[in-house]
Amino acid sequence: MAGETPDQGQNRIISGRYRLLRTLGAGGMGRVWLAYDEELACEVSMKEIALPDLPMDATEPAQRIARARSEARHAARLRGHPHVATVHDVVVHEGLPWIVMEYVPDAIDLHAVVRHSGPLEPRQVARIGLAVLDALTAGHRIGILHRDVKPANILLAADASGDPHARVLLTDYGIALQPESREPRLTATAGILGTPGYLAPERARGEPPTPAADLFSLGATLYAAVEGRGPFDRHGEYATLTALLGEEPAPPVRAGELAPVLHGLLIKDPVRRLSPEAVARGLERVVDTESGPLPGSATPPAWPPTSGSTPAPMPSHAPTPTPAPAPGGFGPPPGYVASAPPGYVAAAPGGGPTPGAPHTPGTPGAHHTPGTPGAHPTTPGAPGAQHTPGGPPTPGAPPTP
Repeated sequence: MAGETPDQGQNRIISGRYRLLRTLGAGGMGRVWLAYDEELACEVSMKEIALPDLPMDATEPAQRIARARSEARHAARLRGHPHVATVHDVVVHEGLPWIVMEYVPDAIDLHAVVRHSGPLEPRQVARIGLAVLDALTAGHRIGILHRDVKPANILLAADASGDPHARVLLTDYGIALQPESREPRLTATAGILGTPGYLAPERARGEPPTPAADLFSLGATLYAAVEGRGPFDRHGEYATLTALLGEEPAPPVRAGELAPVLHGLLIKDPVRRLSPEAVARGLERVVDTESGPLPGSATPPAWPPTSGSTPAPMPSHAPTPTPAPAPGGFGPPPGYVASAPPGYVAAAPGGGPTPGAPHTPGTPGAHHTPGTPGAHPTTPGAPGAQHTPGGPPTPGAPPTP
């Protein structure tokens, strides 16, 4: 692809059926085209998975083909979900894989929206979050982890009402994984699959992916949407991963009622991270709340206190037994007492309450009505602006360069 113009290859026929019309976007893994299906007489979008120009591992071509087939297979299992981009087929043309998807006119990814129009309002971000959460939990129920939730993989499009961002679609299941399946584990020459800055800390440390890791990535994505920058954005991948492992995000300044949900999702310990049910309740609360403080509250909730500050008072509640850890390593750590309101766990001695709840793998999300959404993948990216962390470091070892 080096030296090619964006529309070079226009009018090519792929797999004897799909005529390329124009490019819709491009990124490190290839390009996305608007194409015409000459057999069914309709427009589709096609993701061209290109091979890198630089020297690569001998297994890279086979891995990219396997990844494309994996994306099609996983997306097909979620076919009909209103918030998952529909994949029709995967074909191999001249040794390279192409993913065929339904074309959604005027779709734009969340990263591009924030880049061009600025941060979104908390209520709009919460609505997007609910849609993506529903898609993720639908996958988790059948054992599919996304592993690359980020703004560039969330598409927004208009619906019948004319709202340009009413439709929310989660796309790019190319590095999704079914942990219990026998499918090959896809690797990458650069190391960990995923996007630095949106990767869960435990995954950056090389631990197995879990549903809780997808939720952390969702939290980082929503933070970027409401603040205009990712919570761990730094100059360079090494600095970003170092911040991800050892620093807390700066307290958000625009999140308002969304702040406690963001904090609960961005807890570095996956055991203490908010559960899907708690996330849904928190996001619904933001969507349903009128502008300003909630009834009965003097001020909007702030980012939870850092060490050395006075903890905010919590509502009184009756202690509840500590639940046993769930299979797969989820459950409260030793020494924790589950004596906090729903969606929270009590902090260790000497600290204030910290949002979070034991996360159970495969926990069902909100019920959805089947539909047939389209997809229009766009160029991956991550909004970025260096900022100073707003909290004390959380223990974690930075990666070795």
